Amino acid sequence: MGKAGVVLFVSGALALAVPAQADDCPHQARREERLDAAGVRTVRVVAKAGSLRIDGQTGADAIVIHGIACAGREATLDDIRIRTRRSGSEATVEAEIPDTFNWLGGGDARLDLVLEVPPGVVVDVEDGSGSMHIRDVAAATVNDGSGEMVLEAIAGEVRITDGSGSIEVRDAGSVVIEEDGSGGIAISGVRGNVTVRDDGSGSIAVRDVAGDFTVQDDGSGGITHAAVRGRVKIPSRD
Repeated sequence: MGKAGVVLFVSGALALAVPAQADDCPHQARREERLDAAGVRTVRVVAKAGSLRIDGQTGADAIVIHGIACAGREATLDDIRIRTRRSGSEATVEAEIPDTFNWLGGGDARLDLVLEVPPGVVVDVEDGSGSMHIRDVAAATVNDGSGEMVLEAIAGEVRITDGSGSIEVRDAGSVVIEEDGSGGIAISGVRGNVTVRDDGSGSIAVRDVAGDFTVQDDGSGGITHAAVRGRVKIPSRD
């Protein structure tokens, strides 16, 4: 996962975006971290289980992370943490959720995260499960296990590898779906090319693309397109 030079894993307008107390989570605690963003060009987020939201904020001079830790047992909350580190122009934000919770009978454990980042950074996300929303960043690479995702207002390339769950991309420089196991794909408002390399099942709907639209390998599900100004190359249906 990840590309060279790109690594990803309550304040202001984001206060409303911090995950609320959930009825399905018996024990919860807030988590907060902050990293100086001066000189940061790439942000890696390792999110594991839980929802994830990343918002580019104009004028932001820090990476601000807020979250809600959730565990089946109150005693295990302290072991659900946010880890951060900085190496040169790369910052890493990682959810620490020990796998032993399930073996200990502590029930499901997760960490719902909201990140505020400068809009000029590239983000690279590795996510286990849960919904995802990314907006207003320079470029995004996502490797996701399951859960619906929405990416919007991405200045450069969006590159996605996904196990299951719907994918929606709106307003991006270009889009590459490396692999999608199952779930619908909806893409619109792309200034460059749209390429789907390997799609398992689920519909593909594409519209308003300035460049080419290409589907290399498609398992099942309808493919529709509109207002594609470049070439269209999709598998033929027997």
